[in-house]
Amino acid sequence: LKMRTRLVPYLYTSMADYQRYGIPPIRHMLLEEGGAEVSDQYMFGPHILVAPLVAGQTSRSVVLPKGKWFDFYTGKLAGEAATVTASAPLDQIPLFVKDGGIVPLMAAGNSVRLASGPAPLEVRHYGTREGSYPLYDDDGETFDYEKGVCSRQELRVVRTNGKLKGEVGPAGGSWKSRYSEFNWRFMTAVE
Repeated sequence: LKMRTRLVPYLYTSMADYQRYGIPPIRHMLLEEGGAEVSDQYMFGPHILVAPLVAGQTSRSVVLPKGKWFDFYTGKLAGEAATVTASAPLDQIPLFVKDGGIVPLMAAGNSVRLASGPAPLEVRHYGTREGSYPLYDDDGETFDYEKGVCSRQELRVVRTNGKLKGEVGPAGGSWKSRYSEFNWRFMTAVE
């Protein structure tokens, strides 16, 4: 439940993209570039691959599509266009993030209700590629977003002088985003 709460900004943006562009927030692996016919794992938003364990399992095979994929929890390289074995403790679901993936996270909590005031975000970046993420926000309660009362803010990672750097674009739209503090966390050690 706390992980789900942390992922609200990521999921909320994915749901807004579904409503606006028709991109499903949860989709079959065949819809991912280089994806395979795998029925027990799926894409969650644009960057996260979910490979659930079933009762009694402590490990499982995971088919990673084209490109490099990183462990969500540690940032370590999990594999590249390969089948790997994933192990996880009982309280974790195996999650993988594609190279260049950006995942905004709220603080952990016991409620899935969006924070009403300014909310700091931990913005995670995985891998070594540049990337971007169009963070979405609205009031979370009304249908005013249908009248354009919402905001989009580009989170991006760029390479400057050989180093990755996080940037936050200006908020566009008539809604004043509740996200005002962005703490970047680069999950993958650069070698």
